Amino acid sequence: MAGLRTFDAFPKTEEQYKKKSSKGGLSSLLTYLFLIFICYTEFGIYFGGHVEQQYTVDPEVKENVQINLDLYVNMQCQYLHVNVRDSTMDRKIASEELKFEDMPFFIPFDVRVNDLPHVITPEMDDILGEAIPADFREKVDMRNYYDENDPESFHNLPEFNGCHIFGSIPVNRVAGELQITAKGVGYRDFQTTPLESINFAHVINEFSYGDFYPYIDNPLDASAKFDSADPQTAYVYYTSVVPTIYQKLGAEVDTNQYSISEYRYHNDDGSMLQSGYVPGIFFRYNFESLSIVVMDKRLTFLQFVVRLVAIISFAVYIASWFFTLTDLFLINVMGPKWSLRYQPDVQSHGILE
Repeated sequence: MAGLRTFDAFPKTEEQYKKKSSKGGLSSLLTYLFLIFICYTEFGIYFGGHVEQQYTVDPEVKENVQINLDLYVNMQCQYLHVNVRDSTMDRKIASEELKFEDMPFFIPFDVRVNDLPHVITPEMDDILGEAIPADFREKVDMRNYYDENDPESFHNLPEFNGCHIFGSIPVNRVAGELQITAKGVGYRDFQTTPLESINFAHVINEFSYGDFYPYIDNPLDASAKFDSADPQTAYVYYTSVVPTIYQKLGAEVDTNQYSISEYRYHNDDGSMLQSGYVPGIFFRYNFESLSIVVMDKRLTFLQFVVRLVAIISFAVYIASWFFTLTDLFLINVMGPKWSLRYQPDVQSHGILE
């Protein structure tokens, strides 16, 4: 309507008459840096994903599983028996499927000797990078190391007082035991091992369940056991096997983890007689009904945007309240000049000036 003037009850101050605080600018700069850090973190989570573990009842009914074995025993191969017995009372002569190789027994310098198993839960990227299937090599023909036409060259070879046992054995997927014993001592045999030749000091290079992935570390890998006071010792390993599946970006690795406990039984203290064991190396195993699924999960783009907006909004809201409450505290305790909005360098001028 002509002739009427509008009246503003809360007029805004023009920019040229406002005082800006350097302290407030510093707090704003810190807030922006914090928001940039949050964005950087959220982008990393979005593109890198996150690891999630689930425990489920094993969906697959497997009748068999593979045991991978590679160890040195301080006995000649001709005296060793390897058998598998399970809860179904099924006995399998594993010696027919494993490879036996005469060797000079020794303990490598980089193994754990008479030490407890070192159990580490591997990361997903480590498993996917090291899950390379492989096969055990063939036996080395020792005839290549000496001349058959020269009988004297045989004496140049070291003493083959040990046995290298390696290979994979398919067994029933039920509770059972892998037994390495002396012939004529554990089971009846046409040959009886002399007592002075029984020595089950051993080095475990590889012991795993499932597909053979030699680069994945297992609790018993690179370990050695010996008892100089009683060579005729029974070494018993109790393993509890948990099927584990790793999934990431379409790749899947189906393997097994196991926990381990170990015991020794001796002749001199009567513990071997009470336990019912004989001198040897025994791997007892039991398969859990639950399986672990370790998967790499990623957010959808919409979930990522909603999550990012919610986190940034919450951070700005908290920062504003923190700034306000801190400013009130400084004013009431220290005085107005300690206000975050106080600007001492700008002198006050009138509007006309």
